[in-house]
Amino acid sequence: MSTIPKYGRRSPKRAPAIRFSRIFTGQTPAHPVSIDHLGSVGWEMLGNNIAGDCVAVTWANVRRLVTSVAGIENYPSQDEVWAIYRTQNPDFDPNGDESTNGPGSDADRGMDIQTLLEYLVKHGGPDGTKAVAFAKVDPANTEEVKAAVAIFGYVWTGITVQDANMQQFNAGRPWDYVARSADDGGHSVITGGYGTPGAGPLGGDERFITWAQETSFTDKYWSHKVEEAWVVVWPEHLQHPAFLQGVDLAALAADYQAITGKPFPTVVPPAPAPVPSPPPVPAPATDPRLVQAAALIQEADALVQELVQNNTAGGQ
Repeated sequence: MSTIPKYGRRSPKRAPAIRFSRIFTGQTPAHPVSIDHLGSVGWEMLGNNIAGDCVAVTWANVRRLVTSVAGIENYPSQDEVWAIYRTQNPDFDPNGDESTNGPGSDADRGMDIQTLLEYLVKHGGPDGTKAVAFAKVDPANTEEVKAAVAIFGYVWTGITVQDANMQQFNAGRPWDYVARSADDGGHSVITGGYGTPGAGPLGGDERFITWAQETSFTDKYWSHKVEEAWVVVWPEHLQHPAFLQGVDLAALAADYQAITGKPFPTVVPPAPAPVPSPPPVPAPATDPRLVQAAALIQEADALVQELVQNNTAGGQ
């Protein structure tokens, strides 16, 4: 079996999609300056060393991460990954060869990320879970990317791999943009973290999983070779405090219906009623004894003044 990593992301079709900026409440959950949701060990190749199934592998890695955060980790199997791959390559057979319909053949043609996301919303995956919705993240907006990672735990990322990146990967170094390096192909990965503050706007290297390993992009690579980025709303998100704080569900439902022509597939809880302002506290009633005392003081003061004036007049 080949141990050479493969690619497999097709050029994006750029169909209409909900934009993350439209559904973001602006309230990013509290998060450290450096974050990495990908610390789990045991990431798997899942066929991306023999076929162009990187988009299907990203689906499996995303499902592992989301279910892990929910406390019930489920890492889809190789058979489930092949089932996802066949949604866009129906004739593909992992047991075939280049001359028939196996890896490297015309039946092994990679996948488009957005087409898969549409499929997952409509049909669900072989793990039995339907995506609720998905949204496009602007990879050029670094604050939007960081907010998406903080809220969802990841960003599904479509990239272009340069020849230099393969050399960097094999040497265990972060992927950096090299101006004169040739492009090798389109790739799909899960990005789930970013580094401590540094020279770049994302604050250090962006962490991602590819070919069963965790590595990173430099900010320079991110700004040149990240072509598309997405977040997917899964049922597990609807109970997660970070998601509920960061995403405007009413706006998400409205945009979903505007784009698909169908009602949002889950009930949107009503926004909490505003808490009324407390009524003004009435001023405490004045003690009548204090009023009487003040009046007596004023009378006594007037008598003293009168006596002083009389004594002064008599002395003259």
